[in-house]
Amino acid sequence: MADFTPEIASEILSACEKGGEDAADAFSRALGGEFSLATGEVSTISGDSIPDTWNGPGLVISFQVGDSGALLLLPESSELLPDWYAEPDDTGRSKLATLAQELGYVILPEAFAPDNASAARVKDLAAAFARAEPAGDIGYLPLTLANGDKSGVAALVWPVHSGAKAIKASVTTENPASTAAAVKEQREVAPPAAHQPAPKSRIQYADIDDGIRQLPNYAKSLLKVRVPVTVTLASAKYPVSQILELGPGSIIQFNKSCEDNLTLEVGNQAIAAGEAVKVGDKFGLWITSMTLPDERFWVIHGRRTGTRVK
Repeated sequence: MADFTPEIASEILSACEKGGEDAADAFSRALGGEFSLATGEVSTISGDSIPDTWNGPGLVISFQVGDSGALLLLPESSELLPDWYAEPDDTGRSKLATLAQELGYVILPEAFAPDNASAARVKDLAAAFARAEPAGDIGYLPLTLANGDKSGVAALVWPVHSGAKAIKASVTTENPASTAAAVKEQREVAPPAAHQPAPKSRIQYADIDDGIRQLPNYAKSLLKVRVPVTVTLASAKYPVSQILELGPGSIIQFNKSCEDNLTLEVGNQAIAAGEAVKVGDKFGLWITSMTLPDERFWVIHGRRTGTRVK
């Protein structure tokens, strides 16, 4: 991989200009409304010359590329961010995660596609920027966002060393609701009897990455198993005689509307449904719902009979 340095400014500017419309669409889907995006002029900044708008809360989107990465910072003062983003529920977190992933593919050069992307609110953008460990002068590209009569400037900066870590630190320290709730619950429970072992403390983690790190080694090894992931547009069955008649120019009609959801399968098992989206010049799937697996159990009458029920 090429070095992720301020010297690739022209490549980043070109990627943002090319993917500006797709990036605006990603903001529209995630935050609501009709966003537009315009790129500014590339420059460099240092830790001593950050914009005044960073002295306050806002949205930080982190892109990790190898050993370095980039940040996209959008101040809350722009009034472009919805109220729910401060304390998102599961749907809100999914929207922010999807926004981070989509932007990583459309505003960064293809050679610097992010290995990981995440997004979260922080109380102080300047502090989050400092926690990301910028080294010396860094590239700075302003992106003007507009939604109706509101507008603001989101700043794309690179390279930083630990943008994702800065977000995790912010989420852990600024949103202690889950930890406080756990402490309150433990206080309300009666103390265990002398002969009973003390209850184990509840595991706390900021996000799924933290949870994965706490898994035992045998469970982590399962996460490395590679399985096929496919998106099914439509399917149909035809007699072999009709298939033999197919050739260039033939049209196969499926009994499925263009508006119907697509199916996401993992290992030939449907796990989700979604809508087709354009991510840069690539095809993508925007997941709208998850599909629970069929329940399978055994009917037991005193002794296992071997009768399987679906």
